[in-house]
Amino acid sequence: MNQNVRGVLAYIFGLIGAAIVLAAYKDNDSRTKFNCYQSITLSIISIVASIVLGILASFLPFFSFVSSIISILIFVCCIIGAVKAYKEEDAELPVVSDLTRNIFKKQLD
Repeated sequence: MNQNVRGVLAYIFGLIGAAIVLAAYKDNDSRTKFNCYQSITLSIISIVASIVLGILASFLPFFSFVSSIISILIFVCCIIGAVKAYKEEDAELPVVSDLTRNIFKKQLD
């Protein structure tokens, strides 16, 4: 399987897809690893935001709107990441790429 397809699978299937790509293919290049770890970071951000905003929405209905907007933004980031991974470009997503490098710096070296 091509490296670019592996990156796309990581973004499409999120946390589980990225973990499978990292575990199943040991010959991943640095770009594919970065795409997988960035997909994991996006998934974790999505999960945490959903939980926090879900709790806040039970008190203030406005946060359900904010939750919807954040979900759309995360979806758009996944689409952008998948397209850039397929084109074999660096998927530098705002804020997320820096966070990914800080969290997974040992694995990315």
